[in-house]
Amino acid sequence: MTAGGLKLFLLLALAAEPGFAVDRPSTAKTPLDFELSNGQQFVKLSSLPSMPTVVNFWRADCPPCVREMPELAALARNGKARVITVALQRPSETAAAPAEIQAALQPPLLSLHGPGDPRGLLARFGNRAGALPHTVILDTGRRACTQRTGEINRHWLAASLASCDQP
Repeated sequence: MTAGGLKLFLLLALAAEPGFAVDRPSTAKTPLDFELSNGQQFVKLSSLPSMPTVVNFWRADCPPCVREMPELAALARNGKARVITVALQRPSETAAAPAEIQAALQPPLLSLHGPGDPRGLLARFGNRAGALPHTVILDTGRRACTQRTGEINRHWLAASLASCDQP
């Protein structure tokens, strides 16, 4: 195993531990953007209508990533924020995820696939270590206002979205 592979393995193992989470307020003042595929078309974040956005980076072989997916789907359905999940794996790996995850990945949740080497995209979204899951909440101007590396829940989502709503 390479040094980079070992580092990713250790970070995923830590993130799988119950209670492991790192919350960080964001100091990013510039709007964040990406262009990724949903399998049928490319979606550019900056071309979507302005609204609070939750961007979640995940993999199907990451237990906390899978556990939080139903909460993200519920948030997407309630319409208070856009939810974009970025699968850092091949589309075939996403398609092989359990049925309950496939059900969660349906619209209005926007499910995209990240690049083959996700470190650059994760770093742009505040996660230089590459640990998963990683969730970033963007304000209506696409600026990151908070982020969390580790498993999220509905209480964290609600509190974080409320704090991002403050001027």
